[in-house]
Amino acid sequence: MKKLAVLSITLLMLTTLAFAEVMVEPQVEFSGSGTLTWGIDLNSLWMNGFLNESEANLTVTLVPESTETKGGAEGDTVFGFISLSDMKLVFNTDDNNDLPADMAIVDLDGDDLADPGTYVAAPDVDTISVPTAFLTAPTVEAYVMLGPVKWFIYAAPDLEISYAQPIEDESEDDDVDNWAEDEEEDIVLPDYGDGATGIEVVAGPATITALVASVADWTATREYFGALKLALDLDPIAVGAGFNISLPTTVAGVSTSIIGLGGSLGLTAGPAVITAALDAKSTSVAIADFPLFNTSVFELEIAGGVTLTLPDVMTLTANAALGQATATILSIPLTVPTWGLDVEVGVDLTAVPNLTANALVGLWDILTVLADDPLTAAVDDGVSMMALGVKAELAYKIALGEVNYIKPGVTGYISNGIQYSESAVTAGATSTAAGMRVVLIATVEAVLIPNTTFTVTWTNGDLTANEVVADDHTLTFATTVEY
Repeated sequence: MKKLAVLSITLLMLTTLAFAEVMVEPQVEFSGSGTLTWGIDLNSLWMNGFLNESEANLTVTLVPESTETKGGAEGDTVFGFISLSDMKLVFNTDDNNDLPADMAIVDLDGDDLADPGTYVAAPDVDTISVPTAFLTAPTVEAYVMLGPVKWFIYAAPDLEISYAQPIEDESEDDDVDNWAEDEEEDIVLPDYGDGATGIEVVAGPATITALVASVADWTATREYFGALKLALDLDPIAVGAGFNISLPTTVAGVSTSIIGLGGSLGLTAGPAVITAALDAKSTSVAIADFPLFNTSVFELEIAGGVTLTLPDVMTLTANAALGQATATILSIPLTVPTWGLDVEVGVDLTAVPNLTANALVGLWDILTVLADDPLTAAVDDGVSMMALGVKAELAYKIALGEVNYIKPGVTGYISNGIQYSESAVTAGATSTAAGMRVVLIATVEAVLIPNTTFTVTWTNGDLTANEVVADDHTLTFATTVEY
C-alpha cells in the first residue's frame, strides 16, 4: 500500500505542477495473466513437469499520444514551421509493482520518505524526476518555407540511396534456427549523425530534393556529403532517382571518396503492382605515401517485384534481388564479382473467412559459388552457397458463439541447412550444409470459458536425421487466465 500511495503522490504532483499548462486526463489500464503448463520432452526419456508463469502490468497514461504544430497560417508563403508529434507520458509498472529506482518522489509531509527503491530516509531528494523510460519524447520536424522552397532545419534529411531493397527473412520464428538467412544490406553512406540540411521543391508531379551533410559538427570534421533526389508521381507510374557523393577528404595522407546512385520504377496496373530498382556505390581509399595499398569497393543491387491482390480471394507476391560486391586491395580482387540471386514467392489466401492459409518460398544466392581465396590459397571453387527456405501456415478458427472458439493449426518449415555470412572486403564465406531440415509445429487453441485459453502445442524440431541445432521435440498443455 505504501508503494501505491507514493505513486499516487507522484502522479498528483506531476498533474498539478509539471503539466500546469497541459490538459491531463489520467487513464488507468490493468492487464495480467497466469499460465499453468504441463509439458513432455519427447527427446529426453519422456521427462515431464509443470511450469507456472505470470504477467501483470499497470499502465497510467497522463498525456496520451498527441501532436502539436505551430507556424504557417492560411495564405502565408514565408514562415517557420515546427511539429512536435508522437509525444506521450505513460507510467508502467512490472508484476511486482515496484517503481523504478531512478524516480524521485516529492517529500510532501516532511518525513523524507523519498526513495522508491528502498523506502528509507533520503533527505537530499526533494524534487520530481521522470525516468526517460516513461516519457516518449516528441518527434521534432522543423523547416522554413520560402515560397515553393522548403528549407530543412530538423531533423537531418535522408541522404541514403536505397531504392533496391534486399529480400529479408520473414519467418520471425525463434523456434526455427535454421531458416535460410539473407544478410545483404542496403547501400548507404556512412553515418552523418544529425548534421544535415537541404531544400525541397515541389513542382507539379515532381519533387526535387538537394541535401548536404557533415560527418560531425565544426569541432571534429571537414568531411561533407551531398545528395540530389527526384521523385515523380505520374499515376499509375512512379519514378525515383538519386545521386549522392562524399567529397574527397584527406586525413593523415589518406583520401576517401564515395559515390552512389540509384533509381526505381513503379507501375500500378489494376490489381497488380510492379516495381524495379537499382542501387550502386563506389568507395575509393587512396594512401598518398603507399599507393600499393589503395583500396576500392564496388557494390551493386538490382531488385524487382510483383504483387497481385485479388480482394477476398488471395494475394500473390514475387520478388527477386541481385547483388554484387567487388573489393580490390594490393591490386588483388578479394571477392570475385559473382552474382547472388535471391528469389521469394508468397501466397496468402483470403477467400474463406476464419481461415489462415499462406506459404512463402525463398531461394537465396542461387548463382553464388565460393571462389578461391587469393590470400590463403584455399581452393573453394564450385561450392554452392544457395540456401532454401519454405514456410507454410494453415489454421482455421471454429466459432462457438460470439466469444468462444476452437482454432487448430499447423506451421511447417523446410530448409536446406545452409547458414552463411559474407563480406564485400574479405574473401570467402562460411557455410554449414547439413542436408534438408523439416520442422512442424502443430497447435490447438481453444476458448471455452470466460477469460481462459487452453493451448496444446506439439513441436518436432526436425523430422529428418539432419540435425543442425538441438531439436525442440516437445508436447505441452497450457491453460492461461487473463485479466
